[in-house]
Amino acid sequence: MSNPARQASSPTLARLNRRVLIVTDDAKASVAMVEHLRDLSLDVSITAYDGNHLSDLPAQSPSAVLCFLTDYIEHGPAIVSDIRTHYAPRDFPILGRLMRKALGDHPYDSVLYAPVHPVQVAHRVSSLIRLGQMESEIIRRMETLKYSFGQDMEISENTLRQPFRVLFIGKADPAYMAVVNALQDKNVDVVAAFTSFSAFDYLHDSTFDAVVMNALKGSEPAMTIADTMRRNPRLFHVPTLLLVDKTTFRDVDLAYSHGIKDLIDADAPPEELSGRILELANECRLHLKLKDEFSNLGGPECSDPETGVLNTRFLAPHLKRVSRDCRARKVPLTILTLKLIPHADIALNAEGLSAAFASSIKLIAGIVRMQDIVARIDTDTVIVAFPEERRSDVARIAARISELIENAAFQIPDQERGALSMSVETAIVEQGENSGENSRPSIDPDSKDQTETIALVR
Repeated sequence: MSNPARQASSPTLARLNRRVLIVTDDAKASVAMVEHLRDLSLDVSITAYDGNHLSDLPAQSPSAVLCFLTDYIEHGPAIVSDIRTHYAPRDFPILGRLMRKALGDHPYDSVLYAPVHPVQVAHRVSSLIRLGQMESEIIRRMETLKYSFGQDMEISENTLRQPFRVLFIGKADPAYMAVVNALQDKNVDVVAAFTSFSAFDYLHDSTFDAVVMNALKGSEPAMTIADTMRRNPRLFHVPTLLLVDKTTFRDVDLAYSHGIKDLIDADAPPEELSGRILELANECRLHLKLKDEFSNLGGPECSDPETGVLNTRFLAPHLKRVSRDCRARKVPLTILTLKLIPHADIALNAEGLSAAFASSIKLIAGIVRMQDIVARIDTDTVIVAFPEERRSDVARIAARISELIENAAFQIPDQERGALSMSVETAIVEQGENSGENSRPSIDPDSKDQTETIALVR
């Protein structure tokens, strides 16, 4: 059987290191998903399933698999088993997008049932990839701690066992009671905010795993609340859901453009109400748990005391480990050396300059992803390694960091610009961007003479 979209690879702007495989028994319907995934800079291929066989699985293992099934939903366990066997020992998340529920337990890491908007599916795939990358980096750091520092650490499960907390925003009508009852049956702590003002008081003072907003009478203020949460770094990853009447709600595309993660029909059965909310709540909880693990790994032996980023002692063995892993998986690894330079026309004493360096390094660590590696190798210099990111993607990040440092008013309150600028001293791409060929050999993070490198920012 021919593959209907075997050549449906993403354009050259896609992140070739983030590959999504769609396995489907409904090629025509699933092709619509391709553009939504490409909009998130994902490289997409499609493999058909005819009820008996999978056709032409790609040679390179994917970052995630989307099982888009209409007719052969009961074949899900066999399909997942075949995919995992084919790509063993590589591990990756598998999302099910199913036309209906199947009998028994499903085999997927996450599952969405029709009707579901393609944007929601695409964002769920991207989120699963991100979580997978974070888990991979945590495992690498734990291995470095074990073999280079003698620290045998385990990821705590206590956070995941704590009851979920959900904030409900809107009128206390029968639909609200349906949501509360459905969630409380699952031992969920539900907090109600009947106005947007009280909602932000709760969001400011407490941590929630999900926010459900009543949109039965209109899209506002839910859209405004969702927009505001997206602009807040602490609330950015908290999923927002709308409770709607799907027979009359018309702002579907608008809702997803504002960052809404799911639309829940107010007339849905209690099991569906709780299931869709808790699926996203669990994803948020896992993200926060991994974030905490990153901040707790290693302790003072591995970190710079002034900024909290990694130190050279940890970087040296860890970067070699990251390099080996990226080579084995044929994904890029881009490494930058960033140097902070004082402006000649702004006078700072030694204490002020030290504070400016430390503040800027903290800013750099806050901009990059949690799974990126930031290490201070000198008072004014950091190395930042970006696993699974290619040169062009990292160039945009470096430009953004440079812009923020130039305008970091916290360094000198009375000045219109910051005290420092930033230059990219070296840039190394360890994996080629097409076929995984090596662009540079492994580097020695302790070396001060890294002159023969690939220029990234010119």
